[in-house]
Amino acid sequence: MIGLGGSQTLTYLLTSFVFILMTLIFKPKLNLEYENEKLKLGTYVFLSSFLVQASKMFFAEFMVYDLLVSIAIGISSYIFYKIFSNSIIVINEFRIKRVFAIEEVIGASLLLSICATSFREFAIFGFELRNILSILIVLVLGWKNGILVGATSGITIGTVLALMGVGEHNIIASYALSRYGSRNFFKIW
Repeated sequence: MIGLGGSQTLTYLLTSFVFILMTLIFKPKLNLEYENEKLKLGTYVFLSSFLVQASKMFFAEFMVYDLLVSIAIGISSYIFYKIFSNSIIVINEFRIKRVFAIEEVIGASLLLSICATSFREFAIFGFELRNILSILIVLVLGWKNGILVGATSGITIGTVLALMGVGEHNIIASYALSRYGSRNFFKIW
């Protein structure tokens, strides 16, 4: 409420209400195949965010732009739901010796870097803590899991942070290249 204002808070509350209402009316399917996503809620997330965004068109002049934005917000909500539902298991079972899929590890790193963006104005000697933590996540992933996971997570984190407006678009290359220095960086430690 404080950071986004009243209209965005109302949108969030309405989306949550529509989501809960849809899950109560239409029971979600139980998914026993995948361990990460027990209930198939992706379509509910898409529909609830799309319907709330599209309902704004009824109170104003209809424009195709508003319809396209509503669809884009619904798709991005669905994508982030899938990313977060598959990456929470990595954080929950971090101490357990287990092999995780690359998608789960990259999703968890993306989730942690988005959490690190909450340190917006906090800086140490002029270096922003959110950038330090995000690059450290990429370095550790590259060191522990190899070049594929390190470079992919670097590109993913850089792209999402640039799209969120946290950093500039040229930061994508620095996140991708930070994996290459991770082996030498951690040899010092």
